[in-house]
Amino acid sequence: MRAVVVEGPNAVSYREVQAPVVGVGDVLVQSRAAGLCRTDIEMMTGVFTDPRWVRFPVIPGHEWAGTVVEVGANVASVDVGDRVVCEGMLVCHRCPACRRGETQWCERIEALGFTRPGGYAELVAVPEQAVHRLPAHVSFDAGVLVEPASVVLRGLEKARPQTGEAFGVIGVGTLGALAIALLRLHSPSRLVAYGVREEELELAQQLGATEVVVAGDGTPAAAELDLVVETAGAAVAVTLATRLCRPGGRAVLLGIAGEGRTLTLPSDLLVSEDLTLIGSIAYPASTWSRVVGLVCDRVLDLDPIVTHRFPMSDFEEAVALMDDRRGIVAKIVLEHATT
Repeated sequence: MRAVVVEGPNAVSYREVQAPVVGVGDVLVQSRAAGLCRTDIEMMTGVFTDPRWVRFPVIPGHEWAGTVVEVGANVASVDVGDRVVCEGMLVCHRCPACRRGETQWCERIEALGFTRPGGYAELVAVPEQAVHRLPAHVSFDAGVLVEPASVVLRGLEKARPQTGEAFGVIGVGTLGALAIALLRLHSPSRLVAYGVREEELELAQQLGATEVVVAGDGTPAAAELDLVVETAGAAVAVTLATRLCRPGGRAVLLGIAGEGRTLTLPSDLLVSEDLTLIGSIAYPASTWSRVVGLVCDRVLDLDPIVTHRFPMSDFEEAVALMDDRRGIVAKIVLEHATT
């Protein structure tokens, strides 16, 4: 079989690799589509090499979906031919964090696409517990987006958006687009998208934003929003989030600016404005299951967020597009050839 393999920083190729061995509790999935994430690019370029999370050589692909082609002897929940989406994080369900329901902090965590081969391979062996069936009406594109949607939903769950509140989203990449789609489910009085490019604001309107604003010098100092979701991953975006909140409002920070970046806020800001800053990363298995349910029940439509597709063999072109961001770019999907 073939796969994109990251041998180490700046050493990436699409080549033949050995097919995985299927254990008695494993499901062998033919990967059909996998999302390109900024973290994947950071592994390829050497920006992200933390040995706790990355084991070179690695086959990326933590956002992916496919079809079951083989099941282990002890597998009972899925069958050959089932369409499935697979959780990115494989956890023990026994350690203190798992018992608290915080599986994203599992002491024995493994991660598809980081410490184990992911969906950039044609075939992936996955423990049964991480495999979720998809009904026929759910596309593989939607399956790809379950993982990043889980990241966003976890942040929103911590912020507890209420029906009729005014929301803002800063940045309209993948996470920002997903935030707009999820916040729409709460019937907001306003849903304002802030971006730096006209193209991303056009996408925000297509997804349901009621207002769009080009962030910059003309951004209003106070928009009196109840909840602001920051997805841009920049210190200036965090500052903007605090300015847009009403007194007593909440800001959810999902963007990652990178190590070494500094943020300066007035020391009394949170107290004087009664603001709540909520940081959030990853998601527990329970949040993943809720996203799958929303998609399968036709409550959440993720298909419009996929803006580009490339054959897996053309992964370099996909990476170049994400870096260049010409036109409307939200989620880029890499597809395996089917026979």
